[in-house]
Amino acid sequence: MKKKRKRINNTVDLILLIIFLFAGLYFTVEAFFGGIFPHQYVWLALALTLMLSVGIFFTFKVRNSFFRSCRKAVLVLLSVVLIFGAVFQGQLRRAFQQVDNGSTSVIQMYVMTRKDSKLDDFSSVSTVGYVNQESELLTYCLNETDKMALSKISYESMDEELKALNSNEVDAVLISALDKSLAETINEDYFNDYKILHTFKMRVQNDIQTSSVDMIHEPFVVYVSGLDDMGEPTIAGHSDVNMLLMIDPINHHVNILSINRDTYVPNPQYDDYPDKLTHLGWIGPLETAMTLEKVFGIQIDFFAKVTFESLIQIIDTLGGIDVDVQLDFCEQDEYRSFESSDLICLNKGLQHLDGSSALAYARHRKTSGWEVKGREQAQRDIIQAIVHRLLSFEGIMKAGDVMNVAAQYVSTNMPMDSAKAFLNHAIQSKAAWTFESVTIDSMIEASFPCATGGGISRSAVLLKESDIQMVHDLYISMFDNIKLHDFAFDLNDMEKYMSTFRIHEKVVTYEHYEETILEYFPTYYRNYYE
Repeated sequence: MKKKRKRINNTVDLILLIIFLFAGLYFTVEAFFGGIFPHQYVWLALALTLMLSVGIFFTFKVRNSFFRSCRKAVLVLLSVVLIFGAVFQGQLRRAFQQVDNGSTSVIQMYVMTRKDSKLDDFSSVSTVGYVNQESELLTYCLNETDKMALSKISYESMDEELKALNSNEVDAVLISALDKSLAETINEDYFNDYKILHTFKMRVQNDIQTSSVDMIHEPFVVYVSGLDDMGEPTIAGHSDVNMLLMIDPINHHVNILSINRDTYVPNPQYDDYPDKLTHLGWIGPLETAMTLEKVFGIQIDFFAKVTFESLIQIIDTLGGIDVDVQLDFCEQDEYRSFESSDLICLNKGLQHLDGSSALAYARHRKTSGWEVKGREQAQRDIIQAIVHRLLSFEGIMKAGDVMNVAAQYVSTNMPMDSAKAFLNHAIQSKAAWTFESVTIDSMIEASFPCATGGGISRSAVLLKESDIQMVHDLYISMFDNIKLHDFAFDLNDMEKYMSTFRIHEKVVTYEHYEETILEYFPTYYRNYYE
């Protein structure tokens, strides 16, 4: 009987040992191919697994029942930890593979009717109006409507087609998401009396470029574009959040620079005619990044486009973030509801915020004295809080879940192998990262004609040349890692220490906007200033 019990105990121990060994191998393989953790740590984990397996095997001759029970418990515990770690690594690896690379974007056209109409779906529409214009999106939508028994009437403008809709000449009208958004920037109540019956979505290919910068040994810049909407990041729309992350991996420092959404910049879609920065979101984050390169005389290596829904999901996945809220306020919820039951109200002070509350803080700008600059500061504080949370133990344990969220709501041209190598190096270095928020304080706001929308004047802000120079100098400073013993001046060639940066000729600044407009831009701009 004792021999039988001993054989059973040894068999159980052997099975547990084999499970432990395979769990260690599973963890090692996932960690190795995952590419996040330094390889020396992976090999160390494998070596420890093998050494423990051999050591535990030689203890099988020990007959002490308490020792055997402890051995079983240790093997079970270690196996569970290794399997959990392997699953986590696999989850992280798959999430990196699923991140959208920005190669496509989605443009939208709405089928709209009056809010009081009895029509509740597109299939009930018999006559549709549209604005007659050359548009790939319009052609796509008209081809789609050819599949239905629909009469189509063309008009010369959106006002004409809406007039026809209100007089019952047509049942519904086609209006692009861009035209709808631009009309609402002039009058936010413009479409209050209308409803959307259907949304056409057209996916277009983007000419995506990426940088070969060594993210471990060279400074790099990431342009972050935030779409002020819910849904997937591939949808074209206003870029309401615009940030530059200047990342110095050598000194483990990040400068977070917010750029006002209304900043007056060249629009490459209109031959560099000036426009509001937020409007460039419609032509894509890569083109916007290239424009900011032109404005500030810097190189932007990558873009990351996110939606506000991603902010909510990432923060909730992390279990919330700690933010020092700078004011008392109430703000609409993520669905833009101002109903009293839906309002999100926060008090001033350090507090733990969930995703919806953080979004409300990031959006708020109505309080007098807070406004756009306050909102930009809130956005930088939230980004910094997310990074700190990610680098905590709890954050690292949830990194796989965060990456799964990012895969759904983030679009970036950053190669995932480079991103993993950067994280690998950050873990290996064990250095503490520092963050600095940078604000452009001297922007001048006025009404200026904008390229998008045919030159209609809108509220925009002009950069001062000193603002542009400051951003350029911040960028250059990341590459000036001069050690004290190497510091010296060449008195015979002092000019080489002077900045040779010159502001691009088509960048409209506060100091020279009149002569820039008069020299480089078309008649309808010149007439505005003459």
